Amino acid sequence: MEMALRSTKATLKNKKGLTLIELLAILVIIGIVAAIAIPAINATIHRSENKADKASQQIIIDAATRYAIEEHLGSNSGAALSRTVAQLVADGYLNALPTWNTSTHEITSVTITVNATTGAVTVALLPTTAIVS
Repeated sequence: MEMALRSTKATLKNKKGLTLIELLAILVIIGIVAAIAIPAINATIHRSENKADKASQQIIIDAATRYAIEEHLGSNSGAALSRTVAQLVADGYLNALPTWNTSTHEITSVTITVNATTGAVTVALLPTTAIVS
C-alpha cells in the first residue's frame, strides 16, 4: 500500500506542466471562440452606429419641429421652408453639429412644411439617404 502511494506521489511530482498536445488543444479552442465572437462583435458595433445616426437624425427632426412651432410658421401654412443644420445650431435649436458614424447618413439641411388645415409640421431630411423616415 505504501509503495503505491510513493509511486503516485513520484508521478505527480514529475508532471510539472502541460504537454504540447494540451497546449495545441487550448489554442484550437481559443481560435474557435475568436472565429465566432469577432463577427458578432463587428455586427453589434455596426448596429449601434446605425442607431446612433438614427437618433441624431431624430434630434434634428425634433429641432426643426420646435423651430417651426416657435417661429410661428403656421402663418405660412403650405409653404416649405429650408434650413441647414448649421442654422438650427446657430439659432439655438441644436447644441452642436452632430457627429456622424456613416457619411451616407449625414444630414445637411431640412425642409419644413406646415399643413394649412391641421397645422401639422412635416420635416424632410436632406440628403434623402436618411435612415429615419
